[in-house]
Parts: sequence; structure tokens; C-alpha cells
Amino acid sequence: MKNVFLLFCMSVLWMTSCKNVNTSTTENSYKKKISLNGSWQFLASNEVDETNVLTQDYKQWDTLKVPGNWDTRKRYAEYVGKGYYQKNFKLPTNWQGKQVRLKFGAVYQTAKVWLNGEFLGTHVGGYLPFEFNITQKVKKKAVNSIVVMADNTIKRGAWWAWGGISREVFLEANESVRMVYQHIASVPNFKTNEVAFSIKYKIENNGSSLAKVAIASRIKDVVKLEDKELSIKAGEVKETVIHFTKKLSDIKLWHFDHPNLYQLTSALLVKGKVQDVATDHFGVRKFEVIGEQFYLNNQPVRMNGVNRVHDHPDYGNTEPDHLITQDLLDIKSLGCNFSRLMHAPLSKNILEFCDKNGFLLVEEIPVWGDQDPNSIPNNPLTKQWMKKMIERDFNHPSVVAWSVGNELRNPDGAWSSKALTADQYGYVDSMLDYVTELDTTRLKTYVTITSYRKGEIGTEPYEKVDFISMNSYGNAPVLAEKTHEKFPGKPIFISEIGKGQIGPAPNAVLGEEMVSYLRTLKKYPWITGVSLWSYNDYRSNYKGTPASGFREWGIVDERRTKKKAYYQLKEVYEYWNKN
Repeated sequence: MKNVFLLFCMSVLWMTSCKNVNTSTTENSYKKKISLNGSWQFLASNEVDETNVLTQDYKQWDTLKVPGNWDTRKRYAEYVGKGYYQKNFKLPTNWQGKQVRLKFGAVYQTAKVWLNGEFLGTHVGGYLPFEFNITQKVKKKAVNSIVVMADNTIKRGAWWAWGGISREVFLEANESVRMVYQHIASVPNFKTNEVAFSIKYKIENNGSSLAKVAIASRIKDVVKLEDKELSIKAGEVKETVIHFTKKLSDIKLWHFDHPNLYQLTSALLVKGKVQDVATDHFGVRKFEVIGEQFYLNNQPVRMNGVNRVHDHPDYGNTEPDHLITQDLLDIKSLGCNFSRLMHAPLSKNILEFCDKNGFLLVEEIPVWGDQDPNSIPNNPLTKQWMKKMIERDFNHPSVVAWSVGNELRNPDGAWSSKALTADQYGYVDSMLDYVTELDTTRLKTYVTITSYRKGEIGTEPYEKVDFISMNSYGNAPVLAEKTHEKFPGKPIFISEIGKGQIGPAPNAVLGEEMVSYLRTLKKYPWITGVSLWSYNDYRSNYKGTPASGFREWGIVDERRTKKKAYYQLKEVYEYWNKN
């Protein structure tokens, strides 16, 4: 055991000294991740035959930056449809014998990928990562060609359907045995004064023979764990879990006022050689519902926020680090600590910022409104989205709840006594059950826009949610009262609140009525908080959009110029936080 742990420590020291490297063997080292970001060849066309795209002279195409959106360029600003990207690459010489994967952070909305003219597959989504194992297809010593088709024809909601490869693209090398992920749950028990830890490892063996694996894990400044040993057959993917407890007094809890983070590092060894090293950060906190209130670390909390649309005239929805830092520091300065932010899985840098700076999030898959064709019971596509999102974001302490959709209601648009149609009821019902299968450590919800309508209590599966999320664009206090009367015993979060578009910068205001609503909602103890729609103005071609092409719901405009409404909201949230 001492030798195994020594090897583990050596690999960690080596790992921390190399940028973009987090794996090693005892015999050699190599750069595990190679970025394919940068300039790609680009063709916007809804006419070209896909087979012809694979044989074109790509040097004749335009060039675009990846990550990026084609509609940030003037010549493609109004283009909707298929965009083709092409890039060449060569593998490093020391990647011989490695497992090679091609990974995408996100492509909006439908993606098709070819390698050297061979079709790899299709991904439908737009906001989540996907990958291909190209070990048997990639040329080891010659130049390789990737072609990606991105189709932004499908749009969701009122925000602009930014087209293209919007998040990073990279190649990753692994040994035959690799760590797919490690998920750590850490739940404080305030009665026993202990923290219950569990770590679930998912290991994959791409080799041709049985592998006897040892997992050596360490939580920095907390514990070095006993090695976990298991055997994995060739071609097998296996999950294993370890459990342990620590005294609560020895742990610094994560809170929005003091977001303490810990580091879990695990080495995967076969025959004493390090095959893979995984490092993840996490926080120890308990976010729960007791009665009609939220509790964070055994203390009642009421938290407000604003929704933020992933949109900027220069960057589209690619979310560069400097924009995330600027926006979220500004949002925190307003007194905001809790929001859904957006109707889609968030970018990794948003999650990392919220982990480090103390902001609580509800993450949601992009199912929106009564006309969404994906809001059907037991939909394999929405289940795939939810599974990917939870697997990707499990270790982020900022994420405290999962939402299965936004503004689900009667499909004909009428405000009938039935809050949800049979299909949408079935969608919500089945998805909430599926979330429970995937993650029992977080709360679950969906956003209703009909909770306050008359009807029997059975018209919505509210008993399966931990809290009610409702949007209000009317008299919010009255609608909240009706919701509470209809669905008692549950906390209510006003996930969106608005009263028409605010108007252009710099003089647009919230209006006396909206300010009154925000102050009145403070009086209801079962209201856990409110979230204004929205922080920023955003590009749109949805009905009611001003001639500028930007919906003016924001307290700042699309370039972040503050409106008078910004200062009004700041004053209201100061009132919430002080009283």
C-alpha cells in the first residue's frame, strides 16, 4: 500500500507542474489534452450536399473562430440553418498506443461530425458536451481532417438561437483504463455532528484483457483514503462507491458568504503504474427544504437573484471568462445569491465562478413552453440531456437543484382549468422520477406558469417537487397567494418576475407597480426569494422585440450599460436582505 500511495503522490506532484496535464505513467508522461480551438474553415450553406462537403477545397472557405457563433459576424448575422466547419490536425508522436477521443463542449443545436470523410455520429442538444472515441479511426502519423455540421434551425424560447461551435473542442488521450468521472457527495448531519461522504467512481477498460485496478484517493487537508481495488473486464465500464464519515467540527462548510472548497484527487493504477489522475473541487453543504422554507447548513435562508441570458453582441453565447466575471460580480453586488440564471445547462466557467464566489443555482434542461415537442412522457432525448447535465455538474456545490423544464402549460395557449395537458403532466411526472434516480442529494423542481389557475390539485405533479418555481408577469403577490392556497406546504420561488419590457438604457425604470410587488413578496414567509427577468437585454426575433433587435427586459442593456432600473433593484434587494 505504501508503494501505491507513493506512486500516487509522485503523479500528483508531476501533474501539478504541467499545464493541461492530469495523467501520467511511471514510465513516461505526455500532454493529455490538446486544444483544437482557434481558426477553422467555415461555410454557411443550406444547399450543399453533405457528401460534397467532405471533398471540397476548404482553403476556399471563409474562416471563423472556435469557440464562436457565426451570427456575431455581420455577413452571417441573419443566417439560419447549416454551418460547416473544417480543421486539420496531427497527433503527437507520444500518443501512439493511447485511447484518443474527440470532445466538444457544445454545438448548437444539431451537430454531425466526420473524421477523414467517415461519419462519426450526430448529437442533438446545443448546450451539453459530447465525444467520440476515434482511436481506431484516427491517422496516427498523417494529417487528419475534421468536418462538423452545426444546424441552428431549431430555436427555444425568446432568446437568439446563436449558431455554431459555441464551446471548446479538444483531443484527449488516455491509457486503456481511464476514470470516466468521480462524483463526491458530502452531506452534513447536524444532529450527529458528522459529515457523510460517498465517492462514486466510473471506470472504463478499453483494453483487450482483464485489468486489476487500484484507486488511491486523497482529499487535501482532510483525509487520505484506503485504496479501493477492483477488477474490470475488457470492454467493461464499472462503477464502484466508497463511504466514510468525518467530524463536522473538522470541516469548513460551503456557504454563499464563505464558499469553502475542497480538492479530491484520485489516481488510477494498474500493476503499480498510474493510468489516470482525476482532480475535482467540491464543497460540503446541505441545502434542503424544511416546511415552507429553504435551509442552508441548518439555517433558514431567503435569497434573491436575476436571470441572465447567455447573450452578447460580440460574443454570442460563447461566454468568455472576462464577461462571466464581470456579469456575475455585478449580479453578486446587487445582493443576489440564488437564481436559475438561464433555461439551459450553464457553461463550465459560470459553474466554477459560482462555486468559488458563493452563488446558488438551479440548473435546467432546455424544454420550454406549451409547444415544445420534447415535453412528452419518458422522452429518451430529455433523459439523455438530464443525465449528461447531472454527470457533468455533480461535483459543483453551487448547483442545489435540478429543473426539468420552463413554463409548461396548455398547448393551445388557453388558460383552462387544466394546468397541464396529459402529455405535459406525463413529461414532468416521468422526468422528476428520473432525476430522483440520478441524484438524491439535490432538490428538484419545474417551472410552472399555471400554478395559480383554478383546478383540482391533481392537475400538476406538485407533490414530487421539493419547491414550486413559478413565473409571474402579472400581479405577483396575488398570483403567489393563489399558488400557496392551491399547493400549501411547499416553498415558492418566483423564478421569473416581470411586468413588460423595461426599456432602453440609461433612463428606463422598473415602475412603481413592479417595485411594490417586489417589496410585498417579502412579507410572505413561504416565498423563498424572487428572480427578476432579466439582468441583460438580449438579441431576439421573438414577437414584441423592439426595432433594435434586442428585448429590453434587462436592468443593463446588451453591452451592460446600467439603467435606472438597476439601481432600483439594488435598493429593493438591500431591503430584502436587511429586513
